[in-house]
Amino acid sequence: MKISIIGYKNHSLRLRKILNDLGYDNIFNFNYHKDSNNTLEDSDVFIISTPSDTHVDWIKKLECYNKYIFCEKPPATNENDLNEIKDYKEKLYFNFNYRFSYLAKIINNYNKSNKLGSPIYISCISTHGLAFKESFKDNWRFNNQSLFSSIVGTLGIHYIDLIAYLFGPLTELDIKCLSVSSKNLPDTCKLTLSMKNCFADILLSYASPFTNRINIIYDNGIIELVNGELSLREPRDIYDKDGYFTSPKKKIIKNFNNSRQYYNDALSESMKYFLSCANNNVKISKDHYMQSIDSNKMLLNI
Repeated sequence: MKISIIGYKNHSLRLRKILNDLGYDNIFNFNYHKDSNNTLEDSDVFIISTPSDTHVDWIKKLECYNKYIFCEKPPATNENDLNEIKDYKEKLYFNFNYRFSYLAKIINNYNKSNKLGSPIYISCISTHGLAFKESFKDNWRFNNQSLFSSIVGTLGIHYIDLIAYLFGPLTELDIKCLSVSSKNLPDTCKLTLSMKNCFADILLSYASPFTNRINIIYDNGIIELVNGELSLREPRDIYDKDGYFTSPKKKIIKNFNNSRQYYNDALSESMKYFLSCANNNVKISKDHYMQSIDSNKMLLNI
């Protein structure tokens, strides 16, 4: 199988390493600034890892080959482009890889079994100090007015999608932004989400010390992810010696070395799903496809 990655640096190279680790070595990184389109004709699979505002253009260019296409999120950055791809395409996959994280698998299992009861509240915090690094003073994240180039569009969309995918459609979405270090565009944001029966808050920042954590509070337990360590606290009715409620003991479910390994595992699982569909000529899940469109639409509607 020949895999052509449309993209030649940064995330494109990360995807190439993931593919190498999965045993694929016939990989071509297509530099869209200088390479000829003719070099793509013998490809079996395409991976689009180009700037977000070019995704739909590349999808339309590659569809003529009738091959499976893996496209980085977001699908589109404007309403016209989203309308071009809003209808289900069985060989087109959008990489919302948080759906394939170990956390998502655990939550899916508990949601189905109802062992932890009903979800009440989700809290997500992801921060680091990128905005204070001198080398990133002129970084594209702080020099582009597009929402999809901002912290909301590059990182927030992952969490919005994950929560909607696991806990149902959003009924409300509110975003507030701060510029802590950046002079031009926000480097920090807080998203408040509501679903039919639960609430969520997401805090994202490029201007604070590193942390990466998610808490999901159910009526009979709490699932926690802290910098790659996934744990469970349950049941609800735990008491101290005086008969007062106390926190249930933590049980480690899975411990990755760090949040980067946790993220790479999710990325690898997402790629495995896509390649399994391509290798076996199986349709991309329609539910996955339409959830990608819906998540994209949520941000466009702000």
